[in-house]
Amino acid sequence: MMVCANSNGFRPVAIYARRARMPLLRHLEDDPSITSWEMLGTNLSIRVEDEWTTEAQRLLLMDRKDFNQLGIGVDDLIDAYIQTVLSVIAIDKMAQRLMKENGSAGQNAKHPWFNQNLFDFELFEALNPDIALLQEIFH
Repeated sequence: MMVCANSNGFRPVAIYARRARMPLLRHLEDDPSITSWEMLGTNLSIRVEDEWTTEAQRLLLMDRKDFNQLGIGVDDLIDAYIQTVLSVIAIDKMAQRLMKENGSAGQNAKHPWFNQNLFDFELFEALNPDIALLQEIFH
């Protein structure tokens, strides 16, 4: 579910789903050639002859035809909306927490908004000690 927010609160914008390439097997031993990714992976991007493309036929839009295939009801939609809104709020709060005040803010007269806050690398590293990711963010 995709939501948007303004001063009046959150609103649902769109709902979509993605289908895995293969249905779940009842027993994994039934077909050892099928991988877990084929049954669980929902990434639509695939590589064909050194180029990336999309398997758009596995994308389910929330029109009447596809919605009926999903087998979800109003309770599921409400649950998805609440989970999405709570996730957005949590991500926003974490993003705010990861920005710390810059003691030299406001010194740039041409761009006063620039460098008002700094990314808190120490907090990020404490929460997620992934050196490769930190180096990628830093550069």
